[in-house]
Amino acid sequence: MKGRTASGAVSEPVGVLLPMSHITLTILFSLLLLPAVFLALIPMMPAMSYMFAVALLYGLIDGFGHLAFSEFTVLAVIFCLSLLVDYSAGILGAKYAGASKQSIIWGFVGLIIGSVLFPPFGGIPGLFIAVFLAEILLNKNKVAAWKAATGSLLGAITGLALNLFLALAFFVLFIVFSV
Repeated sequence: MKGRTASGAVSEPVGVLLPMSHITLTILFSLLLLPAVFLALIPMMPAMSYMFAVALLYGLIDGFGHLAFSEFTVLAVIFCLSLLVDYSAGILGAKYAGASKQSIIWGFVGLIIGSVLFPPFGGIPGLFIAVFLAEILLNKNKVAAWKAATGSLLGAITGLALNLFLALAFFVLFIVFSV
């Protein structure tokens, strides 16, 4: 941790695991974070989990000297928000477009199945198709089914945009906090 010497100067923290300069460590970990910013554009990818793990590892190696606990907490909040967005955006889009509760459950299942069967982007069409089919089977109304499925698609795309913003915020704040 940063502290003050007897003369009042700020003392630099000592690395716990690697005898590496602070700038080198920050550059290395920033480079490790960079690909995850782009992975945030892929639904259901653990980009923010990876970013959080990298930030935690940085803190452990640095002894949380440059990345203070309060700053790490800000990064943790961004991580939690991203998880919330990732798992709920498409479903909320479907809900606000009039999808039934059963269609929303089908949509969530379709999101997971699409992600597993057709990575990396299969979750979006899986969500759309599942909501559409559920609405057709349950309500027999093609217009309402199309509207609900389109809402799920728009929600998923909005979620991807929000996740990209959160990943960029995480990346920038990590650099700001670490310097």
